Amino acid sequence: MALKYEVVTSTRSGKERRHQYATDSALGPGAVIVLDGRHWLIERVEEEGSPPRAFAKPARYRLRLRHPAGREELGAFRRYRPDGPRLGHAFTTLEDGLPVNWEVVDEQLALDEQGEPYLALVAERDYSELEEIPDHELEHALARGEWSLPEAAAAMFSRAEQAGLLIELVALEAGEEPDWEEAARYLDALVIEEVEDDLIEQCGVNPDRDPRETWLDTVKERLRADREAFRADIEGDHDQIEEWDFRGGRIFASVGTFEDEADPNSGHGWMCRLVDSEALGAAGLDRVQRVQLDPEVTGYPGLGLAFGQAPRPDHLLRCQDLLLEVAQIPRVGRLGQ
Repeated sequence: MALKYEVVTSTRSGKERRHQYATDSALGPGAVIVLDGRHWLIERVEEEGSPPRAFAKPARYRLRLRHPAGREELGAFRRYRPDGPRLGHAFTTLEDGLPVNWEVVDEQLALDEQGEPYLALVAERDYSELEEIPDHELEHALARGEWSLPEAAAAMFSRAEQAGLLIELVALEAGEEPDWEEAARYLDALVIEEVEDDLIEQCGVNPDRDPRETWLDTVKERLRADREAFRADIEGDHDQIEEWDFRGGRIFASVGTFEDEADPNSGHGWMCRLVDSEALGAAGLDRVQRVQLDPEVTGYPGLGLAFGQAPRPDHLLRCQDLLLEVAQIPRVGRLGQ
């Protein structure tokens, strides 16, 4: 029998919203649910009412690596996405040029310095790489340090970590240029039924005030402006979007707050809205899913690489897959299988 809750959230304008929510599993602090096209983190539950009332904030997570010797490394805050890590999630990082495997063994609701909730994840070594035979060429590529990133990337991750800011990253294939015409065609073909509620508000629509027939024009106008602003910035002085070269390809990065996601003048807002609408994907810029910090990978404190699971080992040759965990990569040691 489904359990019923009243979930309380707040819009970007600060207005409280209440949602009827049914689930097979009981909600508690630290649970992640999807409402209005966004992931929400349950902060607390009041069981006295009928139905119980759950209070939620926009979901964020932060991953901590706990090394066998007791040393710990803390990652940056990330927006929770459909492929976000949870308890039991397995991934691979590099140490001394070789892959090592990890598993998320603990998840807890935590508060940042401003008292805002996030999902704190702890990962420990699972040593499964000892039972696997690494791909010969891959192992030597790692040992040669071919996957290192610029020092500017380390500085950005460190800056975001210290300020508690969110990071957004997209990657462009080696030898490719953004297909802005395809992105324009994609936005022209957008219909309101394909736009998630949270993105509608990110684009400046007030659903409680604005006539529904105006929503699509407002969304398209904002996304087109975002596309032009993003393009001008990366082709110009990079005032708001950072760019790094990586194995012939390019990585674009922004940092910002939750509020910046709806700011028309924020580079972080441009990138978040264009990622969420999939307009950057249409242009050939793929979202880099997760950042995992590991100073032994590149020699820069606080910067490392992480990999996930997937069916196609050839994706390891793509620059965004080499950078971070992108759900299309198998465990490194299974490339030859």
